[in-house]
Amino acid sequence: MPIAPPPPDATAAAVIHDRAERAIVREINRVRRAHGLRTLTATRSLARIAHQHSVAMLRRNVVAHLSIGGRSLTMRVRAAGKHKRYGETLAFLPKGSGGARRLVRLWMSSPVHRRVLTDPRLRRVGVGRVYGMMGSRRGHAITADFTS
Repeated sequence: MPIAPPPPDATAAAVIHDRAERAIVREINRVRRAHGLRTLTATRSLARIAHQHSVAMLRRNVVAHLSIGGRSLTMRVRAAGKHKRYGETLAFLPKGSGGARRLVRLWMSSPVHRRVLTDPRLRRVGVGRVYGMMGSRRGHAITADFTS
């Protein structure tokens, strides 16, 4: 059974980036520095959008870029302001399958995700990590949204 979203006031507090989400941002920035790229700035607006998308993925029981109602990444991220470039990486990590370093390694091993993480035009990031059920497995749905 998918999780129910927390009450609105709890959601607002939760999307400032918790310790695990900050670790994901730090790991993304470590990889970017290793590639000679500028580090990303974490923003609340993108974290809120990423958090909402992670909740939606658990509700729909699928890891997908389209959200409920068919809203695309571009449509969701427009709420964070006008940007020329967008990117998104998604994952579902079953409980106990590793932390931020393992997650970013998985993304870097995928050419499509690697391009997003190492795109020099991207400047901002928001991470949303939500625990719940995906099918019969417990774990974390993770969304990282990026903008220029």
